[in-house]
This record gives sequence, structure tokens and C-alpha cells, in this order.
Amino acid sequence: MTRATTRRSPWMYVIGFGLVVALGYVLVDVSKAMRAEKKQISSYVAYNYNAVPIDSVAINGEGGVLNVSAYGGGGKEVCCVILPSYWRPGLTVRIKWQSGGHWERDANGQIVWRNGEQQFVEGTWKERTVDVPPYVGGEGPEMGRFQIYFLPKDEVAVLVSTSYPGSPGNPHPYPKDPRTN
Repeated sequence: MTRATTRRSPWMYVIGFGLVVALGYVLVDVSKAMRAEKKQISSYVAYNYNAVPIDSVAINGEGGVLNVSAYGGGGKEVCCVILPSYWRPGLTVRIKWQSGGHWERDANGQIVWRNGEQQFVEGTWKERTVDVPPYVGGEGPEMGRFQIYFLPKDEVAVLVSTSYPGSPGNPHPYPKDPRTN
């Protein structure tokens, strides 16, 4: 009994290889899409390079009071901002902030009270949409804090990092009051 040998056409190998390559591309795209959809909650902190304190901050419409002193910042972190776990090109955030608020005062310079509450006069709201620079992604504290930098002339920069202003890996110095130098 003889065994019949079947020969496959070389085109079958080419087609098979093409299908494997195409499947690989599909799996890579699906993996990227799944990774891009993951979200991470990060605390945020702000630094102010201006003479006027920041009274409140909102990131993408969420936020609250974050009193950032003139030429200062850091300190306590505030919860939270939601970011993609992994940076992607074109990532932006909308930063809205209020500055210049003050306590209402009477003719003697005393803070005005009404119904048992001090009266705060809100300052001016400003808003900027800014690019988020690349950051190390992850799911956990290795991603770092979301940092907001209120720069002169109403410019705003952001950074997601584990390093503080003035430390290696952070392009921003800690704010300094130019009147005291």
C-alpha cells in the first residue's frame, strides 16, 4: 500500500500567513482600545504663580473649593479627577478657576455676618482647556497626582507626576513671591 502525498499550493501558505498577520493587528487594536478605556482616579493639587489667591477650581466641570495661596500651593491633595489610566495623544482637560474673592466688610473693616454666616463675595471665574502632557500610566499610585499650575497672564499648565515642583522630573519650580527676593 502506497501513501498518497498531497502537495499544497504555495499560495495557501501565503494566504494563511496573511490571515495570521491580520488577526495579530486586530488583537493589538482591541488591546489598545481596551487599555484606553480604563480610567484612573487621581487626587489633585495646585500651585499658584500669581499675586491673587485661587478660591475654587473645577476640572472638567467637577471640583470645589481649593484655596491656593498667592505664590504658593501644594499641601493637601483634593479628591478627585478622573483620567485615562494610560495617556493618549490629544488628551485635554478643562480647568475653570475663581480668583479675587474676598470677605464683605463694613465701614469699620469688620467682616459682615448675615444669618450667622460670614459673607463672601465671589471673584472672577476664568477657564482654559489645556493639553495633558504624556504621563506614565498605570492602575494605582505609580501614576502620580494631577498637578495644576496657575501661571502668570491666566495661563494654566497641568502635569501628572509623582515628583513635586523643583524636584528632578518636574519642569516647574516651586512658586516664589518676587516681592520677597
